[in-house]
This record gives sequence, structure tokens and C-alpha cells, in this order.
Amino acid sequence: MTFDEKLNELISEVEVPDELSPQNIALMLKAKNAQSKMEAEHRNIKAAPSIAAQRRIIITRTAAAVAACAVFATAAIAFGRNNDDVGQIEDQIDYNAVSPESYDDLYNIYTGIYLGGTAPEEEEQTGTETAPAGDEDPVISDAEAAPREMLSELSAYDFSGAADSRVSEADIVKSDGTNLYCIAEGKLYIVSLETMEVVAEVENDLNPPVELYIEGDTLILVSKENEEVLVTDSSEAAKDALGPQSDSSQTAPDVPAEAAGTHSNADSSSYSGSEAGKVNRTNVVVDFYNISDKTNPVRTASYKQNGRYTSSKIVGGVLYTVTGYSDYRTAPLDKEADLDSYVPAYFINGNKHYVAAEDITVPSNANSTDYTVVSAIDLGSLSELNATVKAVLGSSRNVYCSADTLYIVGVGKSKDNSDYSIVTSFDLSDESGISYKASGSIAGKVIGRCSMNEYNGLFRIASEITDENGTTSVSLYVLDETLTAVNSAGQLLSGEKVSAVRFEENYASLYTDSSEPALVIDLASDPPVQAQSLAGASAYLYSYSEDKLLGLGVKEDGSALTLTMYSAENGLMYHTVSFAEGLDNINSKALKDRRAILIDSENGIIGVPVYSHTEFGTKNQYCVFEYDEENGFISKGTIEYNDLDDEKVFERAAAENGMLYISGGSRVVSVQLSDLKVVNVIEF
Repeated sequence: MTFDEKLNELISEVEVPDELSPQNIALMLKAKNAQSKMEAEHRNIKAAPSIAAQRRIIITRTAAAVAACAVFATAAIAFGRNNDDVGQIEDQIDYNAVSPESYDDLYNIYTGIYLGGTAPEEEEQTGTETAPAGDEDPVISDAEAAPREMLSELSAYDFSGAADSRVSEADIVKSDGTNLYCIAEGKLYIVSLETMEVVAEVENDLNPPVELYIEGDTLILVSKENEEVLVTDSSEAAKDALGPQSDSSQTAPDVPAEAAGTHSNADSSSYSGSEAGKVNRTNVVVDFYNISDKTNPVRTASYKQNGRYTSSKIVGGVLYTVTGYSDYRTAPLDKEADLDSYVPAYFINGNKHYVAAEDITVPSNANSTDYTVVSAIDLGSLSELNATVKAVLGSSRNVYCSADTLYIVGVGKSKDNSDYSIVTSFDLSDESGISYKASGSIAGKVIGRCSMNEYNGLFRIASEITDENGTTSVSLYVLDETLTAVNSAGQLLSGEKVSAVRFEENYASLYTDSSEPALVIDLASDPPVQAQSLAGASAYLYSYSEDKLLGLGVKEDGSALTLTMYSAENGLMYHTVSFAEGLDNINSKALKDRRAILIDSENGIIGVPVYSHTEFGTKNQYCVFEYDEENGFISKGTIEYNDLDDEKVFERAAAENGMLYISGGSRVVSVQLSDLKVVNVIEF
């Protein structure tokens, strides 16, 4: 055997890794070219130095009209649980975002991220992960449950513009003054408030509704659709392309179909490879009904959007829907013509469209192939349903909607391997419906969805930062409309694991291992200071009025719930009351969902749902209070039911014309507000 023959034999025996196949080498070259193109359009993000707790250093800066890509230095005062050590935050940010000019450009960028970045859903996230809207709340076994569950909430529920008359928030129960609209048992029920009888039902076995809106004579149902789709290639490369998924409803590729837009997609029969099976994928479906006749709702239009439901809202007659779309791939990466492999889709009355390449924003150094997709539908022209749809590549988890701005936050890595959070904002008040607004970055990883908030036009966000010694701490940032930091606080609760950060008006509450905040920071101060008067504050703070905050909490021994009224200006306590005492494993939906508490400050009415598990089943209570500035909280009484299971736990209440309508699962109770006498009960 000659030397050449022996060499060829040895080479043929060597197993070549899939990533070195000719196909993937070609992809890597394309990815490298795409990365070079992106780097030419971006400046690198510089690493943020670690925080040194050595001396008090306050760096002041002017909030000038600096572009989002400008380098800035900002600083903050730092707090520990029991000390006033001062740390310095000095973030140098050089940041931008681009939109591809074509699907070919998007494909090159996408494959570059896929081959050189992080696979979908693999990014490590810190802090609270909450269930998508419409899913069940986390189960809490007792009053001492970890804040990771107890204090979690969807940013979708935390609208800073909720008091704005232009803003409507989705819910599972709505009232128009004459009828009650309830989602229960996978159906929508319309109940006459006069007779407490069901006058109509809306049911769709394939798309169970999760939330609803009532806009005049239009009923809007938001539903979650699970569809079976075909995996068209069973090679290892195709299986790897699907990537690990944290949600089983998001592990499927799409079935290629003829596009209704400008790009024609190939049929699945054109793919090579064997069939690997069918899996489920989640879409969000929005159905519009004419309810001028409440006894006969008529569906007039339908819209569907790829991805898992994140949030929705109506602002100024425009419906905005946000979904998180993960990597549903139907073919190997080299099939550039198959848009379903890398472009999210949407459907208008059954006709399929793809998000246009120029409507997709790619943050600098994005390292995930997840998308956030947001659509805008003008409710004034439903007869000719149209949608403006935008997407951000690189994140699908952390999203916050205010009255006029959508914020999307992803995670990146700097050259020294330190974490930073990528922030992209969109203007929802633009005449076109959605328009790109600004991009920015902060040091560290954002602490879950509930650690973001907008107040008075300023975006507040909390991140976890790990120094070179592996010690974690929390930083709070206040960003202006250009996403430039105008205030910040760093090295908070150094060395402690912060599980949640919650904002309410000027205050930020940080939680570790109890139902009370370990630290409350006053962000109205420059630099921020510890709000001493709110130390040991209630677990949840709600805006009660312009000058008052209402706190809902649990007593330390878990024996009762508490209501406390604070000054919104200085955090001083006005009044407090304990209630629902003597219950074992006391709990409330209002500790997990801010929509569950009824606050009617105009009439001084507060309602709190309470439940506890007993050896005989579940005790359901609804506690009602009056509040006045002189006497504080006055208990009006409690509505109570004992059930065999927890399927009828009270979740919502609405006050209409002197009546209180309390909903829980498949039961609605009507009560006179004057004396809390039960007038009627309806079971679905």
C-alpha cells in the first residue's frame, strides 16, 4: 500500500464533525461575513468595570440629548442591608441597532447568530420567570412561600398608563355596566347584571380564550392556539437546529405554506430528508366579535401571530399584541428560500404574511435566535383588517409595555465575558402604529420580567451584576427616552440573592427570602437613597391615588394579611389593618396578580380575595374595606364560601351601580355594597 493510499484510508476512517461538513463550513463563511458586516455598522460595547465599594463617589452628569450610541459615565450610591457603603457604577456604552435590507441579509445575520451565538432558550436568566398571560398562577403552598413565586407578576399587567383613559387592559372579567363578560372553563360567558342569567356563550375548543376586551359593541377575545406541525428533516443537524426548549408548546417548526405577502415559500414536499414526526407550536389568536346583540355574538375578523402570548393592550383605539417567538425550524439552515425557518409569520383572516425584513430590528451583538413580535391593529377599521407588525431578533422573554412605549430587553456578552442587558424601545404613539425609538444597554442581566417599569416618562430597570470574584449585587437604572441613564444605584444587597425587584411610583422594592422587601429605594432622589420610612413595607405596593400608596402584605408569622396606606411622597405610614386572621396557609391571588385587588379610590372601596386550604377543602373569602383619611380602614364584611376544591377561588371583582360582582372560576356572586348581602349566585 502506497503512502497516498494509506493516508486516504486513514482520512476515510476519521469521523468528520457535523459542524465541519461542507454545508456548515459554507454557512460559517456566510456567518463570518454577516458578523463583519454588523461589526462595521456597530461600534463595540465596552466592558463595564466592576463596582468598587471603597468610598463615596458620586459622579453627576447632565441629561443632555445624547444619542443612544454615545459613551456615558454614570454613578450611584450603593446600599447593603445594614450599611451605607458606597459603590461606583461607571458604564461605558457604545450601542446601536440595525434592520436588514432584505431577507437575504436577515438570513446571513440569523445564521451568524445561530452558529456563533447562543441557541434559543439557552440563555441563563436570573430572577423571576412568570407564566404567560392566561396560564395558571404559580401555586403557593403557604404564606412563607419564596418571593420568586409569591412576588412574581407579568409586566403585561403593570401598565404605567393604566389610569389613562386611552388605555384598556385585558382581563378575564369585564363589565360594560349592563353585562358581565367572564372567561371560565375554556369559554366566554355573557351574563346579564339585571337577571344574573347567562345570555350567550362563545366557545372554541381549538383556541380556548385567555383574556378579553370590551370596546363598545366589539368583543375582543385573545386565545392561545396549539397547532401540530411537521418536522420535515430528521438529520442530527435538523434536530439540533430546533434547539432545547423550555416550553413544550414551543418546540415545533412551521409547515411551509404559500405566503400571502410578497415572498413565495416552498412547499414541504420540496425538502429532502425523512419525516421526524409532529410536535406542537403555540400561536396567539385574536378574534373580533360584534356584540350589538348581546345574545348573539358574531365573529367579524380574526388575526393570528406566531409565538407565545406575552402581553396586549389597547391605546387610543389601537390593539397591540406582543408574543415571544422561538426558533421553529422546518429545514436545515441552508434552505434560504424557506422563510419559515427564520422569519416569524402572522395571519389576517387566514391569509399568511411574513414580517418584512426592514421591520425586524437586530440589536448589536444579539446572541439568540428568539424573536419578540409586536403587532398594531386599528380598531376603527376592522372591516378592512390590517396589521402593522414589527419584530426584534435576539430576545423573547423580557418585555414591558407602557402607555406609549414598548421595551424589549435581551442579554449580551462583552469582550471580557461580562453580562449586559440590551434595551430596545418602540414608539406606540406614532401614526403608523409602531416605530423604532431608541436602543441602549446597561450592565448585568435583567432580573426577570417584573423588574421593569415606566413612570413619568422614565424607564426603570433592575439588573444583577457579578464581579470578578463571583459576588452578585443589584443595580437600578433610570433611563430617559433615549435610553440614556439619568440616575442609578449600584451594589445593592451585595452577596445576597435578590429574587425580585418591583417598582411603584418613585420606589423600588428589592426582595430576597421573605414576603417583605429587604430594601426599598427612593428613585426620586438624585442620587437614590434608602427609603427608611418604607423599611419593612408590604409585599405589594399599589397606586391608590395621586398622593397615596396601598400596601398588601402577609404578617411575619403568616397568621394574617395586612393592608397599609402610605404617603406616596415620603413613604410614611398613615394606617394599617390586619385581616383574614386564623386561616392556615393563607393566600391571595392579589399577591401574584395586581389586577386581582379592587381599588375604587373615588368611593373609598378596597376588595381583596383570600383563600386557604383546609382538611375539608378550600375556604374562599372576599374581604371588603372602606377607607377614609381620618379613620383609616373600616371592614365592611367578608363573603365566604367553603368548597371541596380550589377551582372557584375568587380572582376578580367589579363594582357597578351599588353592586359588587365577585368572580372566581365558574362562579359569580352578586352582592349589595351597602350591607354585603348576597343577592344572587350563578354557576357556569
